[in-house]
Amino acid sequence: MVSTVDRLRQGRLDGQRILVVEDNFMLAELTRDLLEESGCQVVGPVGHLEEGLAHARVAPLDGAILDINLHGELSFAIAEVLSRRGVPFLFVTGYQDLGMVPLALRAAPRLDKPVANERLIEAAVAAFGRVDGTREDPQDGVLPSPPHGAGERSVCAREGASRGTGIRR
Repeated sequence: MVSTVDRLRQGRLDGQRILVVEDNFMLAELTRDLLEESGCQVVGPVGHLEEGLAHARVAPLDGAILDINLHGELSFAIAEVLSRRGVPFLFVTGYQDLGMVPLALRAAPRLDKPVANERLIEAAVAAFGRVDGTREDPQDGVLPSPPHGAGERSVCAREGASRGTGIRR
């Protein structure tokens, strides 16, 4: 029997160029390994704002995974560059109160740390995975849950999601 994660991995992330911006070395390496096992070409990982900005400005990218706090600096400038370029991204963060996120970026998918490998892959497929060379609709296969605050809502996958591991938008 094929697991949900294996089904999600089958070709949907193959060849996708994903920027990983994470200041925790161990998490960065684990994320890189997971994405590479899923067929991605990982750019980075990088752990500092300036490095992330340099890649965000010029690297050919299909998506990005951004930690919000990078050694005390916030990654919102990277997210803004990616947004202007039309590159989808998602935040992975340990922050619970995200009122500091600029309004223009609050709609970005967000995962709370710690995040299970399966949830990260599900979020990556939803944000920048592809079916037949096109990006998947990020709302396909998700169920809305009650609002968390002004302009925010939580979604979780129909299959394979455990309680408390939803992606927030």
